[in-house]
Parts: sequence; C-alpha cells; structure tokens
Amino acid sequence: MINSLYSRVVIWRAGLTVKFVTVDGYRFAYAERGRPTETQPSIIFLHGFSTSKDTWANFIKALPRNLHIITLDLPGHGDSDRNPNQDLSMEGQANTLRRFVCAVGLDRKPLHLVGTSMGGGIAGLYAATYRENIALLTLFCPLALIYVKVMKLLRYVNNKKTAYLEGRNMLVPTTLDDFREMAQINSYRYKIGKLKLPDKLLYCALADRTPHNDFFQKLSDELGRKEKWDVLQRSMGNICAPTHVIWGREDDVLDVSGADILREGVSNCRLDILDDCGHVLVNERTRQAVKVFIDFREQVLNGHKK
Repeated sequence: MINSLYSRVVIWRAGLTVKFVTVDGYRFAYAERGRPTETQPSIIFLHGFSTSKDTWANFIKALPRNLHIITLDLPGHGDSDRNPNQDLSMEGQANTLRRFVCAVGLDRKPLHLVGTSMGGGIAGLYAATYRENIALLTLFCPLALIYVKVMKLLRYVNNKKTAYLEGRNMLVPTTLDDFREMAQINSYRYKIGKLKLPDKLLYCALADRTPHNDFFQKLSDELGRKEKWDVLQRSMGNICAPTHVIWGREDDVLDVSGADILREGVSNCRLDILDDCGHVLVNERTRQAVKVFIDFREQVLNGHKK
C-alpha cells in the first residue's frame, strides 16, 4: 500500500502519466511525458531486475520538459502482465520490447534507448538487433558482459547451486536481513552509512516484492544460464548508434570493468565513470548522471564529435 502510494507520487512529480497498451493479449504498463517531435528523438527508459518504471522518476524529473519520454515496466515487473510462458531471456525481452515499440508507434523513426543493469543489457541487445530504430543508446552499468571481477551479488545469478546450498538468493530476498544486505550491495551510500533507510521502509519494500518472488526466481534462473552470461558482449559489435556508457566506480553488483569492454567493443562509444556511487547510480548520483546524459545527447544531436 505504502509503495503503491509512493509510486503514484514519484510518477506524478516527474510529470508522467501512467498508460497501458495491449498487444496480442499482453498488457504493457508504462508512464509517458510529452509527445513525439520531428526534431528530438523520443526516449525510452528500461529499469533493472525486480524494480519498475518508477526507478527513473527522479532522473526524468530533472530532464528538460520538451522531451518525449516513456519509462516502461518490463515483462513481469510493475503493472505489466506476468505470463508464465513468456521468453524471459535477454533476447526474448528485447523482442518483447520491439512489440511495445511498434504498438506505441515509435518504430517509425530512430529513438534514444536507455537502460540500467538488466534493462541496460536488453537495451544493448535491442540496439544491436534493430539498428535502424536507434538514434542514440545510453547504458547504465549493463548486465551480460564478462567482467574482470565477478561481484558477490552476480555470483547468485551465475551459480544457482551456491544460492541453493546457502538457502537464499540475494536477488530474491525473503527476510529483512537479506533485504538489508541486498541494499548494501546495490547502494554505495547505504553501505558506507551516508544513506539511512528505516527498517519500516525496507519491510514495506520487501512485502511489496514477496508476492512476485516465484517470477523473480524464474527470471533469476534464466539470467544465470552460463551460455547467456556474455550475450551483450557477443552482440556489441553490431551496435552502430552513438553509445554512452555510465558506470558507478564503487559498483558491487556489476564490476566497472564492463565499461572498458564496451568502450573497446562499440565503435562510437563515450564513457563516464561516476565517483562515490554504486550500482544504483541513477538514484545515488542523479544530478551528475543527468548532466552527462544531457551533454552526450546534445553533442550527438548537434553533430559534435566526441
């Protein structure tokens, strides 16, 4: 209840309106601000594992109001449908994203696609597959690369046996202690004590997730398939749009070494590493992230070379 109210408030404060579109019986939920224009590519934002379109609300709030923006609930997340037979692989989700893009009419001209973590991996695969539909690509610490250092949380994705033997999966926390640990791994500021999250708030967030744990576990199992670990890395050479990679230097979920992999593997790639923030840099360093995001977009659209 509290999280639902929070969701409505942050969406409203960002000037977004929640909408739905149904494609072949499947309902997508998304939030939108503005309308498509001839001069500015529309922007679609994709969130990470087990979160929702709300992830981007504060970031979007800081963006210019003349931009057409959509933040989407990925399959099984937020208010989008949970289909037990849906292809939850990264490639499958990229193809599902294509159905949404066509349904809202954004397949007619190139757009600016943005994703974080799992959503970043999906965005990268979409850009590699539907190249004509991408004007710009922004990836915040994306999943599906072979990182130099495999972080603690990622081991739970990559090694289901470890999670089973320990009786837990930090991607799918079931206790308040597990949820606190997940928060510490995701947020550098929380980890070092600069961000205080009351137990009541953590408990409400945990209670909100718990009814969907079966779905999150199924998705975690899919993402943990060994043959899928580097699916973005294997596809990145097909990305032709100007690309912006943003990473938190203190990321304890997906190691910052992934940034150099993309810089070397994508032909037209800008890299920004943000200090003193971890995996949830969109929320930990919102102003800095917005600043480099706008700078990249303006450079590309104004024809400047990086």
